[in-house]
Amino acid sequence: MSMRLTREQIQKIIEDMERQIAKNPRSKEAHHDLAVARMELGQFDQALSGFLRAFELDPRFVSAAYLAGICYAELGKPDEAVDMWKKTVELNKRHDNAIYFIGKIYGMKGMWDMAIHQFNQAIKINDEMPQYYSGLAEMYLGKGDLAEAIKQWHKILTFNEQDAQAHVNLSAAYLDANYMESSIRHGTIALSLGVASPIVYYNLGMAYLFIGLQEDSLKYLKLAKEADPEDHATRLSLGEAYIASGDREAAKAEWLELLEKEPNSADAMYNLGLAAAQEGSGQEALDYYEKTLAIDPLYVPAIANQGIQYYTDGKMEESLERWQKVLTIDPLHQQSLGNIVEINQQLNRIEEAEKALEDAIEKHPEEARFTYLQGVLALGQNRLKDTLSFWQKAESQNSEILVSYATAIQEMLKDGKFEQIMAAAGDQDQDFLTRLQEINSGQAVQQIIEAAKVQAAVQKEEKKGLLDKLKQMFK
Repeated sequence: MSMRLTREQIQKIIEDMERQIAKNPRSKEAHHDLAVARMELGQFDQALSGFLRAFELDPRFVSAAYLAGICYAELGKPDEAVDMWKKTVELNKRHDNAIYFIGKIYGMKGMWDMAIHQFNQAIKINDEMPQYYSGLAEMYLGKGDLAEAIKQWHKILTFNEQDAQAHVNLSAAYLDANYMESSIRHGTIALSLGVASPIVYYNLGMAYLFIGLQEDSLKYLKLAKEADPEDHATRLSLGEAYIASGDREAAKAEWLELLEKEPNSADAMYNLGLAAAQEGSGQEALDYYEKTLAIDPLYVPAIANQGIQYYTDGKMEESLERWQKVLTIDPLHQQSLGNIVEINQQLNRIEEAEKALEDAIEKHPEEARFTYLQGVLALGQNRLKDTLSFWQKAESQNSEILVSYATAIQEMLKDGKFEQIMAAAGDQDQDFLTRLQEINSGQAVQQIIEAAKVQAAVQKEEKKGLLDKLKQMFK
């Protein structure tokens, strides 16, 4: 039935079909066509009755079964809809629409693999329906398979390179997959196609933020805010972009304004705490973290940063209590597990440190930090060969672990301790001793600093090159 029919024309069809049914109550065609007309008017209850009657009169009536499924779906009865579409497929195994809609229902229920199977079956029957690929992409996205979702959205572009929604979806997917240049490219294409939506602006703003182009990031995040001033994620991210650009006051103003509208935004409160900590305002940071926890008592980053701030302030007991609190929420939290070991060790509570380290290693047996701490405790007990063994193993797990603890190692190896380790070392330890000597002398740290300077210069040039490339791409 043409969608261009007027309501009066549809009503005329309804009257005609009702007269036909009055003359011949067993006319499956009349029941079917009456139901189609009622469906056009949104009268899905009455339409469903007609399709079911037509299907009762002819159990091989494919259209009646299929459209009954559509009515069930419109009436919010997905299970009944699937039953009718399965009957449709039993009658016509190549009914790609019914197969597609079964997949849609499975997707609504989070049954990703079953949904993906249905969409693939529909595509095998009819590979010229862009919506099938779009549905398949959504299922892969729900399953967490970004690569496959991206592949399906690209297939949609083979039908129409100017499919704006596909470009919007690709921009978001590439952002999540950490391919920022591709995210920017598809987001910019979407804008050129007239999709000036908050989500497009947001994706572009975040992509530019991640590659360090703060001016462009601020530009698009501000546009996202103008387009949707109430969007929580945009307001948070705009503040983060201000931080990245060095404008901490603007960031704080953004988050405070957000809190005026959403007083229970734990994220905004927490970000204000981070900003205060960066400014060296420790008590203010702690106050914001406490307010964050008043909103959400299980907000782990706030508890963890309380632990960091207390440690910075030299309040070891308070810091230790915070890390222990984190473990009641997340027993596998690596930072907390390690910090509890280190604080106990620094407080000379060796038995507690050993017990905490056993727990940490049991939960994360290949974590280099925990292997390093085994060496620290062994050194405190003058088990020098064990220290060498643990530290060599730690460096094999993470080549930078010892450099990250260089200051602590230098302190531990004072007063002849390094010479004692050298004396305890065997021939197989000589290469590692050279490495340990570099760390103890500060040479290794200086090498890291010089390498970081070179890397920073390279990244600066790469950002400039990327910006030039993007400008050329969209001329």
